[in-house]
Amino acid sequence: MRIISGTLKGRKLSSWQKTLPLRPMTDRAKETVFNVLAPYFFEGCFFLDLFSGTGSLALEALSRGARQAHAVEKHPSCLKLIKKNSQILPEINKLILHKQNVFSFLKQAENRAEGQKTKAFDIIVADPPFAIQAGEKIMKSLQNSLLAKKGTVTAIETGQREDLKTNYSDFYLFSKKAFSDKRIWFYEYQ
Repeated sequence: MRIISGTLKGRKLSSWQKTLPLRPMTDRAKETVFNVLAPYFFEGCFFLDLFSGTGSLALEALSRGARQAHAVEKHPSCLKLIKKNSQILPEINKLILHKQNVFSFLKQAENRAEGQKTKAFDIIVADPPFAIQAGEKIMKSLQNSLLAKKGTVTAIETGQREDLKTNYSDFYLFSKKAFSDKRIWFYEYQ
């Protein structure tokens, strides 16, 4: 596993170990995600990585010029791996770790009142375990949260058997990519 593009291009990342409960996104799938997101990606954007695992997607975003990347992960061993991988960053404070369950994180964003300060992200990616079929729940949570704003794009990776809708409130599907064992769904908040 490596950084594909940007200032950290070619840097290797530590990845899968038998003791970790994760299935890192392949370099091919990651390249597809960032190619589709390229028109929406801009230097200085705010990036959210749900089910971060190794931190690969957040680190890729920072390599490509994101101002800040937030990684949400609950598993202690995965958090250690993200911290290890983040050592390649020249500015470590650009990666913000949220040590909690993704659905708790999303619920907190749903429950915040309009007046409370909540960061809205430009790009949100999620690579949940296929077995929990979380795509629908993630999209429903995002549509009710203050984490998205007009123009926010999301990329959700699911297993082949999981189907998502063409829209969730103001999130509209604009692309879908299929691989042998997975699909990646791309939505824009309009």
